Amino acid sequence: MVRSISEFMHASALKTAVWFSPMAAGGIILATVGGFTLHLLPGRVVLIISGIGSIASVLLFAVIPENGSYWAFVFPAMVGATVGVDITYLVSNTFITTNVPRHRQGLAGGLINSLLFLGISFFLGLADLAVSEDEKRNPNGEGHKVAFWFATACAGVTFLIFLTIKMPKAKSELTIEEREARDAKARALESARQSSGEKSDL
Repeated sequence: MVRSISEFMHASALKTAVWFSPMAAGGIILATVGGFTLHLLPGRVVLIISGIGSIASVLLFAVIPENGSYWAFVFPAMVGATVGVDITYLVSNTFITTNVPRHRQGLAGGLINSLLFLGISFFLGLADLAVSEDEKRNPNGEGHKVAFWFATACAGVTFLIFLTIKMPKAKSELTIEEREARDAKARALESARQSSGEKSDL
């Protein structure tokens, strides 16, 4: 993405950094607002919105013309990237950590981050390989766009997977320990009722 902006759109390093600012601002806004709005929509709908953002972010860079408009292509792509990454990360964190015991929260966080960065590393390597092969076959072509078309295909597959996920609305659910304590208390009350009923029968 940085290479496309700097080389294909002929933007300076400072301008490139400024063009990335919507990602930072959007991340702060989504992280703040997400906690207040995540429970209003079903998890599948939230993931579908995230998938659309991911597709839009790479598709816009795949079709952008040389010296294309920032507001027509780069800005919405940055917003889409923020929506795609941050919402998926927020939803996965919420639903995984609430279903893992407290003593395994570190393991859950490690799993989430490992899957994220391993996926990025693996598919970024494949995208770079595709670009290198394209540049060998066509040195004067727009090799970086091959990476974005590959990313669009990956985002499309992810979107299809999101369509199959059944996930309820995010709620202020009890943790594993709180559920176990509630169940133990319910069992104790039930056994107390039964024992009191047996005494009254006597």
